[in-house]
Amino acid sequence: MIYAEEPFYTETYLAGKKPVIRAGFPYYAREASKVIDRYTFGRLVKVQEADIPEGVRMCCCELAEQCYQVEKQKREAGKTSEKVGTYSVTFAADSDISRNDASEKHNIIMKWLGNTGLCYRGI
Repeated sequence: MIYAEEPFYTETYLAGKKPVIRAGFPYYAREASKVIDRYTFGRLVKVQEADIPEGVRMCCCELAEQCYQVEKQKREAGKTSEKVGTYSVTFAADSDISRNDASEKHNIIMKWLGNTGLCYRGI
């Protein structure tokens, strides 16, 4: 199940801001939804689409943007920054990119779902 659709992303999550993901939002939302399922232990899989909490939808949108940014960074051969005046480029190793991505995804999940009980490991 995908927890956020493109209209929700553009109208509610962005609230008038310019979209980061211009094409392929369903792909990134699906990837984000898999991350949410992993952190919530699949608790949302059987929830009806109309009953998905707004926090989960917002989390899905932010995670989708994170997935997009990481893929873009990997496509650019790990380029993390570029300076034009007296040209300078900084690169990151794939392991650094993956570690930072995992940490950022965890922070996003905790930001939106940390106080909902969905990430609780107990019974």
